[in-house]
Amino acid sequence: MPRFLLILLLAACAVPLQAQERPDPAHADARAVAAERVARNYHLRIAVEIAASGEPRDLALAAVLHGMATAGEDAGGDDPAAGWRARAAAAAGDDVLANALLAFAGEAEAARRWARAEPDNIAPLLFQDGGVDVLLAGAPGFTRFDQHMYGLVRWIQSQLAAHPPTASERQLLFAGADVPVEEFAAISAMGLWGAVAMPSLDELVEACGERALRGAPARRAGCNHLARTLVGHSDTTLGRMLGIDMLARMAGDASERAEAQALGRRMDWQMLEWGRIAAAQPRDGAPQFTRLLADPAVRTEQDLVERILAEAGVSPYPPTGWQPPRR
Repeated sequence: MPRFLLILLLAACAVPLQAQERPDPAHADARAVAAERVARNYHLRIAVEIAASGEPRDLALAAVLHGMATAGEDAGGDDPAAGWRARAAAAAGDDVLANALLAFAGEAEAARRWARAEPDNIAPLLFQDGGVDVLLAGAPGFTRFDQHMYGLVRWIQSQLAAHPPTASERQLLFAGADVPVEEFAAISAMGLWGAVAMPSLDELVEACGERALRGAPARRAGCNHLARTLVGHSDTTLGRMLGIDMLARMAGDASERAEAQALGRRMDWQMLEWGRIAAAQPRDGAPQFTRLLADPAVRTEQDLVERILAEAGVSPYPPTGWQPPRR
């Protein structure tokens, strides 16, 4: 993901439709470059402000913000993010959110602390070497795939809202539109989480693929348990998608294939309808997302999707015979 893609998207969404109908490419490019520069400086500035508290979560977030702002640059001998990460790691203890942020940044020991704090959670194992072997060996003991997405997003939102852009920064980032700070913070927090929180999934998919299971049939029960845990107990759409894909790859008869296909159709329907509903709203549904994020009853991404569909009067189940456009 390019640096600050989310902020640039938010700025683009804030441009009145009349201004987007016939864009001047040169003007648009210049504005995008200027917005990226402002966003970079904004994140560097608030990283220092957030780190000043010395709290582990704040230090971990500051390191993430600084790292995104300087991606691709030579840090040289002065890299405050490395110091912030080290201080956060030394003080994180069993703080799951602090350790998750550090694990997302590649801190293996933080991922191990996270796993010790939540031994039933698949997620931290996917952020450390050897995680798949451990998952398969202890598969029956795992009951959820919880990346603490909305817990982290809500906390990051609170930090961004406490350190908002200045009036001049807002003018350029939002193209002059009146975007509420809480909305900016919510969408930016979601984008930041999405940019850093992606686990490595290839090894798990390969370990539970048809070829691997032919060579190690005893592994099938563990793979099946992990897949069904992902489908039924993930806090993110990513986890559910992975579980459905694993079930489809492991399907050994017509009944199992039909089950995986039905789960896939339902997810496709919900994602496409969510996109359609959001596209018809101001700023692609950002105000609605911000409102629902503030509701503690919305704990998982599936909770959010079902609320959005319900508010639009759309069934979470596809009509009989429906197939996604790509099929």
